[in-house]
Amino acid sequence: FWLAYFKDFALFTLGASAFGTGLIGGIFALLFYLPYSQNSSKNILKKYSLYKVFYENNAFRPLYFALVWTSYEWFKSTGFLGYPWGTISSAMYKFKVLTQIADLTGTYGITFLTVYTSAFIAEYFLSNENLYIEFYELRYSKNTNTSEYIKSFQTSLCFILVSFTLVFIYGSYQLNKIRPVKKSLTAILVQQNSDPWKMKNDYDAILVSQKLTEEKLDELYRQNKKCNLIVWSEGCLKRAFPNAIAHYMTEPSEAPLIPFIAENHTPIICGGIYAKNSEKMQYMNVAHLFDGNGHYRGFYAKNHLVPFAEVIPFTEIPFVGKILKKIVGISAGYFPGDQYVTFEVPCTQVSDKTPSAYKNIDISKAYTKEDSKLSTVKFSVPICFDDAFTDIMRPLYKGGSEVFINISDDSWSLKKSSEIQHFVIASYRAIEYRTTLVRSTNAGYSAVVTPSGQIIADQSLFEESALAVDIPIYEHKETLYSLLGNYFPYSILFFIALYCIFLHNDIILDDIIPSERKIHKSKKSKKSKKHKKKF
Repeated sequence: FWLAYFKDFALFTLGASAFGTGLIGGIFALLFYLPYSQNSSKNILKKYSLYKVFYENNAFRPLYFALVWTSYEWFKSTGFLGYPWGTISSAMYKFKVLTQIADLTGTYGITFLTVYTSAFIAEYFLSNENLYIEFYELRYSKNTNTSEYIKSFQTSLCFILVSFTLVFIYGSYQLNKIRPVKKSLTAILVQQNSDPWKMKNDYDAILVSQKLTEEKLDELYRQNKKCNLIVWSEGCLKRAFPNAIAHYMTEPSEAPLIPFIAENHTPIICGGIYAKNSEKMQYMNVAHLFDGNGHYRGFYAKNHLVPFAEVIPFTEIPFVGKILKKIVGISAGYFPGDQYVTFEVPCTQVSDKTPSAYKNIDISKAYTKEDSKLSTVKFSVPICFDDAFTDIMRPLYKGGSEVFINISDDSWSLKKSSEIQHFVIASYRAIEYRTTLVRSTNAGYSAVVTPSGQIIADQSLFEESALAVDIPIYEHKETLYSLLGNYFPYSILFFIALYCIFLHNDIILDDIIPSERKIHKSKKSKKSKKHKKKF
């Protein structure tokens, strides 16, 4: 819906995402459909499967559905055309007890449990008449043995109840767990709310950001606090670095950017552009870091670019570039980053020691705040789309990032749904790695999220505002998900592949030794006839 507002790029971006999702959905729809498309005698999956009884079992169907759906969500959320939007885990965002298992299985464990439960309920209603008959016969007949039909439902129900009991216990523990704060990063998050499509240059956005920054610096000064970091959103600076350093020494003329940074003696992160190779039109969407003296210290380049918007395949071919220039007025996109970068700035060390019951203040000696020692914090700056992909966030965390500070610009969408949807997907990164997530955006949703996924500070959508906040930094620990990554969907694919191997072998055996297969089938048919007579 909101991708349609992506101006001249909408045709490509919306079309590409729809095509990619449709293609993946079509392939997985076949996995849903084929096992139940025909009767056993005509369906090759049932006819040759070593485990064809599984397909007929009403306990297997919900499991099969959940496995295929979880695989589908993983496929549609990864790779060049990946969009992790419209997922089941996003719908479960408000159920905080359930979402806590993301540090064990990622979002795919949440999807699996939710879909499996839904499929089980659907199976119950679809089989309601047969279940009623089974219960009726069990109650009024002399046979006291529970049928396999009922047992299968009981097994599925037990699995669901046990799973959700364990999830509830684990989720409650994580939500109520006291995590000691090791460090504190006092930061100013600036939301300038500028329209990127109407900006001829970046002067207005810079001046607004400076005004909001100064207001919060004054506020912190009155509170006797020092700001450790200023964060401006994605795309604030339009001139390409490193050549733009000289430009911003004197521009904007009302308040040049680099002198402004030096005057405030505070490191600043701001989104912009870096020219990797201007002759080859290789520009990158980056987060620039200036130190407190206004010196340019480096950048992180966005790794996962928006397909058919920030990056367009084959634009390096002159013929393709000319066509795109005529259609949408562009001939090249951004160039993806090739490094996972972390930055390090001073912060406040928080003492976890219990203060003594007695204290003496000697005015003859210099007073030092022992519980407020200067320390440093290592952080990463995933840019916009980056925070939706675990294959980007995991290496950043493994690289030592103690906090994620995302800068984004979704303001072009003009829709609150766009801002919230992106935030919901990003918020799972805080739970997966049990670290603080900070989002500083152009128009929203700017917020600070704890390792349990709870919001402790935020800003209103589509408003000029700034937020001065003490960002809690926790001990950098490995979670099961940070150690193993997407092992959960990989495991599902392994079992699906294993089944396909058995299926393949079974077909080969049928072709190579048909005589033995016929003997086996004849014995099986005789047994079935005896069973029918007995019945």
